[in-house]
Amino acid sequence: MFCNSIARSLVGAAVVVSAAFAAFGDELAIAREALRDGLWELARAHAAKSENPAARVVVVESFAREGKWKELLDAVEGWGNPEDEQLVYYRALALVETGKTAQASYLLADRKFANPAYARLVTRLKARIAMSEKDAAAALKVVKETPDGICDEDSEMYAAGLMAATGDRSGAEEIWRAVAARGTNASERAFAAASVFLGDEKLLRTAFDRSLSSESKRSTGYALGRLLLAKPDTLDEGATIVRSLVRAAPDAPGARDGLSGIADAYLAAERFDEAAATYREIFETWPDAKNMSRLNDGLGWSLAKLKKHDEALEAFVRAEEAATTDAERAMEIVKQGDVLAEAGKTDESLTKYRAVLVKYPSTESASRIKDLVRLRDLEDRGRELYRDYRFAEAQKVFREVAEKDASRKPRMDYLEAMCLYGQGLDDEAEKLVRRIASESSDAETKSMAVLWLAKHAYNRDAWQESRKLFAEYAAKAPDSPDAPEALVWSARAAFAENDFQSAIQIVTRLAEKYPGSPASLRGLLVQGEALIELARFDEAVLVLERVAIADGVDEADKLSAKFLSADARFAMGADNPARYQEALEAYRGIRMDESLSPSQRLSVSYKVAKTLEKLKRMDEALERYYTDVVLAYRMARMHGVRMDDEARAAFSRAAFTLADEYESRGRDFQAVHVLELVVASDVPASVEAAKRIERIKRKGNFL
Repeated sequence: MFCNSIARSLVGAAVVVSAAFAAFGDELAIAREALRDGLWELARAHAAKSENPAARVVVVESFAREGKWKELLDAVEGWGNPEDEQLVYYRALALVETGKTAQASYLLADRKFANPAYARLVTRLKARIAMSEKDAAAALKVVKETPDGICDEDSEMYAAGLMAATGDRSGAEEIWRAVAARGTNASERAFAAASVFLGDEKLLRTAFDRSLSSESKRSTGYALGRLLLAKPDTLDEGATIVRSLVRAAPDAPGARDGLSGIADAYLAAERFDEAAATYREIFETWPDAKNMSRLNDGLGWSLAKLKKHDEALEAFVRAEEAATTDAERAMEIVKQGDVLAEAGKTDESLTKYRAVLVKYPSTESASRIKDLVRLRDLEDRGRELYRDYRFAEAQKVFREVAEKDASRKPRMDYLEAMCLYGQGLDDEAEKLVRRIASESSDAETKSMAVLWLAKHAYNRDAWQESRKLFAEYAAKAPDSPDAPEALVWSARAAFAENDFQSAIQIVTRLAEKYPGSPASLRGLLVQGEALIELARFDEAVLVLERVAIADGVDEADKLSAKFLSADARFAMGADNPARYQEALEAYRGIRMDESLSPSQRLSVSYKVAKTLEKLKRMDEALERYYTDVVLAYRMARMHGVRMDDEARAAFSRAAFTLADEYESRGRDFQAVHVLELVVASDVPASVEAAKRIERIKRKGNFL
């Protein structure tokens, strides 16, 4: 049966024994005071000056408190291994601490201790020796068979721990509940330990609140934190408690595990940003934690869920390097393959999977991915056939993969549709893609289908449908790299439909959602054109100049922006001639660009001449029309340079302008000569030029 007396601590035992020797002089009294205050060397120095036998107890206890077990054994041996029970106990304790449990067991065998405090300490030491041999049952038997039985609170708690270790959980819980039921009558340490062992939230809250010692505060706080972290509605409260303990003593036992528990709880609750941040905090606080596979795995999962594929891959690689078994290593490599697959790096993903099959073929991970690798190889074969334009064969392969792996069916259906399109079966392809877009269970494939339908509609000049589908895709897959570009195409479709206001609005939404992205800058080109169509030239210039000077913009887009900006300035010249001068400078700036194609250079030259004409600098304009446009076009064609429709139109308009001006000045010969250049050229206006020549010649002033 349990007695009500409470065992004294090791210090208490020394005090009890030493009380009988209090009259033996000041040196011993000073030694005891120093021992109490933790001044170990000072305690030993004064104990050495005392001839009282009790001084030896001060010496060995100071060594024990300081953990200097070899020095303790040397001191006892120097005294001839005395038989005083206090010194025998400390000698046995030092032997256990230095791994000499057999010698300690022999020393304590059949020895009786008169002092009850030391008798209980010796019993605990014998039980510890039994536990060192992995024999919890023997340890419990030692405790129970002592003359006094389990007669104090410390012995109760020790016995309960041994019962739990031997599988007698109900017996252990009976003791813990009895201790907890005493409430404030139980010691703080025992009540805290019982609450932790029982894992009862109410008891843990009480124990945590009443704990004064840092050790009890930590043990109950971390146990309570683990309970609270496991439930979504109390997760934040648990995190607050655990963090307060970690901040107070980051190097104390349980701190790293406590913070790891917070990270794991965030991950389980799908709070991935907070989970990743907490795992990183662990690595910053305890750098050696970077060598822990489990923590790197947790960070990898968090980052993978955040679609930070490169960082997730690095974490899983570290987890693999820190793994201690083949099963763990295989699992981490598979996760690396999964991340690469999700990032669209199929080839690299398969390399990882194949590495598992080669290095760890007998693991569960290898068994799980064997069929996956085989089907991926088959899918790769289909994609290779597709790239070789063997669409009918590729279609059969994709269909086979879909039949053998239901999870791959949505993507395989989409690839089959692409094969149909490649075979020229447009209607069948469109029908299948529409079914995928409306019925597929795979969100990513569904979005891809919508994007394809949008492009297909755009290519058929179905502007309204295309515009709607591009916008739908951007809404369904806002994080896709294609989403910003889809909005650009939606704006272009609106522009093609002559719905310039909608085009402007779409680009505005694009810029708000994806600020600074290359797509948003390309969208500004569409917006600039739409503003020009609406005669909002000032606004157009501002928008287009942003594109022309922005970093990261394609040179072709910059060039288009400069063209359009100059055109807008030219258009404003009708109301404000000063704008013609701005347009002239803008066109000339473009013409100096070495990246221009021959067709572009000719078109800009025409606009320079046209602007000079608007500025009333007619002679200068005529010279530019002739040399930079008409002759430049003829020379380019003579050298086999192809010109686009815009350049051909510029050449024709320049020639007609020259002919009209020469004719108005009575210089019909020059007018006919210029028009003959048009007739001799490969331009649609050659017919009109021939008619003008006939008209001029009929006037009779040709010669």
